[in-house]
Amino acid sequence: MSELRILIDQITEFGTNPKVELTNKTDVLKKLLVGIYSEFLKVEFKFDEKDYEEEPDFDYNEIKTNVKSNFPDFDWYSMVLDLNKMEPNVEIGIGGALDDLTDIIKDMLVVKWKMDNTSGVNALWEFEFSMRTHSEQHLIDLLKFIKEKE
Repeated sequence: MSELRILIDQITEFGTNPKVELTNKTDVLKKLLVGIYSEFLKVEFKFDEKDYEEEPDFDYNEIKTNVKSNFPDFDWYSMVLDLNKMEPNVEIGIGGALDDLTDIIKDMLVVKWKMDNTSGVNALWEFEFSMRTHSEQHLIDLLKFIKEKE
């Protein structure tokens, strides 16, 4: 779990610090996203039966403001809504790189809080659950956005 903690500490910095000092933030971010995804694919968790206090509400707008400050070129993108549908006129949607990274960071801040304030078992459960139900798609979409911008 120590590798996961290092990755979470580094990626959440983009949402808590408006002026992260790095020479190539996008390359660093890409490596962090791949590292987090790798940890997700390896994670084995158990459900912690103990009751803990609720995590604080991490402010989405504040995180997004910091993300925008660190990645001012992150913008909207188009995407196919159903990649498995092979028709001449596929339905497209709009995604946002700022929203993707903000949501990932918000979810990782919850995991980080649980690492510090509950148990390792509970934190890993939260990580796996939030990735499987929410952040995984944001992570994949954001990596694709970054790749297309290169």
